[in-house]
Amino acid sequence: MLMNEYCAGCLLDKWLGNMPADTPDAIADDYRRRVRAIVEENLDETSPEKDQVLNALHDALFGARLDWARVKRHFNALMLELEPELLHGVASADDPVRRAVQYAMTGNFIDFAAMDSVDEGQLRRLIAESHAIPVDEAALSALKEALARATRLTYALDNCGEIVMDKVLLATLKERYPRLELTAVVKGGQIVNDATREDAEQVGLTRIVPHIVDTGCAIAGLPETRLSGVCRGALRNADLVLSKGQANYETLCGSGLNAFYIFMCKCQLFMDRFNVPRFTGLIVQES
Repeated sequence: MLMNEYCAGCLLDKWLGNMPADTPDAIADDYRRRVRAIVEENLDETSPEKDQVLNALHDALFGARLDWARVKRHFNALMLELEPELLHGVASADDPVRRAVQYAMTGNFIDFAAMDSVDEGQLRRLIAESHAIPVDEAALSALKEALARATRLTYALDNCGEIVMDKVLLATLKERYPRLELTAVVKGGQIVNDATREDAEQVGLTRIVPHIVDTGCAIAGLPETRLSGVCRGALRNADLVLSKGQANYETLCGSGLNAFYIFMCKCQLFMDRFNVPRFTGLIVQES
């Protein structure tokens, strides 16, 4: 999904006023001018690519908004505390794959790139209510059929915290489809709260998934021209790709991969595209 008017407006709303209140007028004017130039020029880029540039500009001028390492450790630890509950929910479900997918959808709520903050109380409520999330039956059935045929699965991770839900889903798939050779994709550098190799190690994902590869770049999505050769190979050589999060969808959809996308709709573009309310979880097959 290349830039469009809605994405441009969303980026401008997010970044134009994102500066300290005591910023001198000259610096504020220059910052706003540069933000507009980044957003409005070179429209053959995706929104996550532009967001990475805007994030770097903001940090260079005003410093990091948050200590992302601390944020990531916190949410990883929070979700690890809940992991036994998640595993029990999957084990006791009539359809363990469906239940694990519902948890994976819910985990996508932990997203500081799409939202200014993450309400932990709302997160816990969403987890408690996740069993009631509607799952597209046709998409779920197609996913199960693809899993039964596949031998190589590449799973594109998204954010900290939700990586624990991804771990639960991957453990479920490993148990149900023991032929699968699993590879997980993490980000190649720090970008907001996206999952990196350090997060995979902290939550114990490396004990379940033998192959962890990184994107080779610090961008929220998976723009093919920015990916390392190893990462492109992991995606292109997989029989099946499972991709988490809006940014990964934005940069991978239309790629021709045998892919399924799992995410929660958190912005108006996705709500309009899929005609659903905010915070609706979806599983979408590459068309």
